[in-house]
Amino acid sequence: MKKILIEVSVGELLDKISILDIKLVKITDKNSLVFIKKEYESLNSVKKKILDTNIDATKQSLILDYYNQLKSINEKLWYIEDEKRLCEKNSDFGEKFIKLSRDVHFLNDKRAEIKLNCNQVTDFDFREIKQYTKY
Repeated sequence: MKKILIEVSVGELLDKISILDIKLVKITDKNSLVFIKKEYESLNSVKKKILDTNIDATKQSLILDYYNQLKSINEKLWYIEDEKRLCEKNSDFGEKFIKLSRDVHFLNDKRAEIKLNCNQVTDFDFREIKQYTKY
């Protein structure tokens, strides 16, 4: 199977592209980078079409701002996951591990909010719905 074509929200698309963008910097294995680049280029071309298709400058600016916010959050999540894995490696489940784990929840909540805002700005019918125990 070569491809699966699915509908996905603009927020989800931007989130995925931002993660691939980070992988292009963080991952050094040349074989892996071939696949990452291919997916990045495919999805990024869709993003460009969205920005070029009847979207006014204000919405374009908002979408790019949401992309940058998602990328920033995903970079923080990448760092946190690396740090949590070091804690795991060292069997260190103290205050640092707890703080890192809590930060994941807060950052993922912010990610969901940004994706929702992006979908609203682009009038997309899909919405990311989350329901967890309140903290």
